[in-house]
Amino acid sequence: MQRMPWPLPLLPWPVLVPAHGAHGAHGVHGVRDSLLARDSIESVQEWHDSLADETAALRDISSDVCWHAGFTKERCCRGDPSTTKDCWDGSYSFGECCPNADCWMGETFTYDFCCADRHGPEGNQACWSGDFTHQLCCLANATSNSWADILASEIETEQFYQMDDFYTDAQYGDEWGYYSKGHVLLGGGKGGQGQEQTQQFAHFTTYPMALSPHFARVFCRLLFIMWVQLHERAPFRVVEMGAGSGQLAYDTQQCVRTNALGLAPAVWRRWAAAFEYTIMERSPALRKRQQSRGLRSVAGDAQSTGSCKSVLAALAASAACTGGEGVDALDAPECRANERGTAEAGASVVLSNELLDAFAPVKLRFSLYGKPNITSCRSWQEVRLVHTITQEKLRTLLHVLGYSEDAAEGTISQVQGWTDATFCAMANTTIGLEVQQQVAANTSCLAITFSLSELVNHLDLGVPFASHNMRMRIRKDTKLSDRLRLITERLNRELETSVALPRDVYRQVRHQLRDVPDLEADFLHSVQTHLFPVSITKERCDDLEWWFKAHEARIAKLALFYRGLGYPALHLVVRPGEDNFIDLVDCLLGPTGGFKLSLDYGANFEGLAHSLSVDGDNDGIFVPPIPHELMEGLPECHNLWPKCAGRIDWTTFVDFTNLAAAGERRGWRTVFYGPQNLLEQVSRLNLTLNGNSYSVPGYAVLQQDGWVSRHVKGWYGRESDMDGTGVQRWTSFKALLLEKPSAKEAQSPILFPSWHLDTRLTDPCWSFDPSTVPLADWIPRQGKDSHDALTKLTDEINQKLGRQYAEGYEEAQLAVRLVDFLVAKSGCDAVRPATVAAILERPGKWEVLRRRLLNKWGEMWGEETVTRVARGILERLASGEEEEATWPFACAGQQAAMLLCATPGGASKAGSRL
Repeated sequence: MQRMPWPLPLLPWPVLVPAHGAHGAHGVHGVRDSLLARDSIESVQEWHDSLADETAALRDISSDVCWHAGFTKERCCRGDPSTTKDCWDGSYSFGECCPNADCWMGETFTYDFCCADRHGPEGNQACWSGDFTHQLCCLANATSNSWADILASEIETEQFYQMDDFYTDAQYGDEWGYYSKGHVLLGGGKGGQGQEQTQQFAHFTTYPMALSPHFARVFCRLLFIMWVQLHERAPFRVVEMGAGSGQLAYDTQQCVRTNALGLAPAVWRRWAAAFEYTIMERSPALRKRQQSRGLRSVAGDAQSTGSCKSVLAALAASAACTGGEGVDALDAPECRANERGTAEAGASVVLSNELLDAFAPVKLRFSLYGKPNITSCRSWQEVRLVHTITQEKLRTLLHVLGYSEDAAEGTISQVQGWTDATFCAMANTTIGLEVQQQVAANTSCLAITFSLSELVNHLDLGVPFASHNMRMRIRKDTKLSDRLRLITERLNRELETSVALPRDVYRQVRHQLRDVPDLEADFLHSVQTHLFPVSITKERCDDLEWWFKAHEARIAKLALFYRGLGYPALHLVVRPGEDNFIDLVDCLLGPTGGFKLSLDYGANFEGLAHSLSVDGDNDGIFVPPIPHELMEGLPECHNLWPKCAGRIDWTTFVDFTNLAAAGERRGWRTVFYGPQNLLEQVSRLNLTLNGNSYSVPGYAVLQQDGWVSRHVKGWYGRESDMDGTGVQRWTSFKALLLEKPSAKEAQSPILFPSWHLDTRLTDPCWSFDPSTVPLADWIPRQGKDSHDALTKLTDEINQKLGRQYAEGYEEAQLAVRLVDFLVAKSGCDAVRPATVAAILERPGKWEVLRRRLLNKWGEMWGEETVTRVARGILERLASGEEEEATWPFACAGQQAAMLLCATPGGASKAGSRL
């Protein structure tokens, strides 16, 4: 019988360019919907329905080409290659068509040995291990093993560097970590501690330093409001994790001590008496710097719950508890260190600024072929690292380090043996042998295996997941095999005479080079780093179980989107330390609750997933700009992040959705999420709590006569013109405020609209959502047919979308600032519908208001932008409409006015500090 010919017509493989966009305002009531919802979410059901649809894209290739008429999987695959020989006519083979092809190995494991009737309905139990099950091997009706699993089936991958381990070693490791060795500090790195006379970092600054003291005073004001809402808790203990140079800690304590906010004297005295501030710092170099400034700093790792005890001990050893030098600790409940925070001795607030971006990432790949299960680790792969170096370079290095000739040759022989045993074993699997048939004879085992791992990131090829599909594609898809051949030829040249360094050997070499920077730099020049997908280990699977379940609905939505476009896989980054971090904060806050405030650059789960999935080479790790003088002697590493490991800083974008979900699963609530400048409130806040009235002056980073520096622009979200590109960084700085509730939830200390952490919760007021890759938002808005939407996409439309989403992101922030300014200057009457309507009806009044706004914001934003945004806000306020979708800035302005002026005890103009 005739079967379908090869090649099959493949779907076009569109490339979504990750243009820069933004996040949009969520409803005025804050983030209240569950981020952990699963069963009730439409995307989960749609995903399960799509898996049952035999016409869905990215099916098992064998279903389309192997099975026709009397040739069926049930007839041809329930056996081994010799069982039903008439199924195989030379065009197609058992190894290409059957998902159980990898079950059978020579004469040891055969169909008869494992599946014969004499073994009973479950077959021969001696045959089943791991993914090799009776259902797969005997019945051929389970998902095939992945080709990456088969490739690594005969080896141990323990010595392949896990990405998070490598990241941690290079950033914080005692031997060669960038922060631990002091490279982070100006003049640091020599002797590991840096010079004492400077408070600046080696090649970057932070907002607390660039905007000192104003940045800290915005924090100080928020901390005061939290203290009030926690019923004037005493002691009111603040813990900052990862404080860098200590600038935020120093300025915040100065703010409290000097009453820089202008609080009522009686209230300020109680506030200052209750206030305590402690830093937890992992880097010895930074901890020493902080302590040199007179700051209390204790050692601890923010990614480990084990740090809780040492921080609580530091809190219990405060000045109030020790009674001064030489006096025994007072025997009061607040002075007793416990395993977890208590009502008397726990922290009230935990802060972090630019800490979470340093948490170690793990890159995962989720195949969209077949019927993958989102919550099963079998459907996922983890990307690891392997380092290679030529034998000659390694030999020279060992000699310089003092190795004898025999010792050097012995080490090289040992490494060569591991390389051959590991990579030649992979090259001789069924997948590796298929590659060998396509490439030149004597191609190295390293080139064969690394070419397969590199091929994964060629999205246009749609590399499959199942091992039998991969064998078929390598053999019959000329586009794939030609690409594979080119990659292998290049790698074979580059890796000539090279050996792979096991993880422990790499660590040993870095240990020996830790105090020889020039030789260390030469080693970095010589080493190549390769990324390699492997199966997720049981230990990793256990760690990520909660993550798979927490984000199932979001992953399902992404999977539907990208599979509909023909993409072969999702690429995601998870930081296991984020969950540990929330667990640590939960331990510190104790049973009476408190707040966790984090500032960092990042975005929500789906936005980050889009940016990774459209670019397979994107590992979610970035090298910040580095001054030329600090790169002297180092290799070029801006485009390959592992190249200068330990000598430069790395950073990642924070997944704020994951942090909030980690809090929610512990009973926390998300109070606020959005751009960092929304922490600032210029208008006065009036509060009444427990019969006490408080009047909280506003505070602004941009002072009346302040200089509009690039950092001031960055704070207020005006970033599109900072580097001359005109493109907004949608992953720019955000704030996430979580509350661990006590018996009664506190009011939000932030009176501005919170942005969404899940696109399911996007504010319906918004006509578009600039919080993600623009095309990822635009395509679904064009209808259900994603491919039809792409046919309408032109370069002109794509560029226009980039500008629209960039402006949408910025102007949503400007809108809040304009409303806050109006309320601060003229009170809430300035934003009442009747007042606004009167201004719009009278050109003279509108011109006076416009000039006032331009006088404050014109230099930063430009006349056209301020005028257009202000007019749009006023029109929205005057109309009173809340349901009709419109520009995000109009929604944000309207919601800010409601939160400032419709909330009991809200804002007034008196006492604003502009």
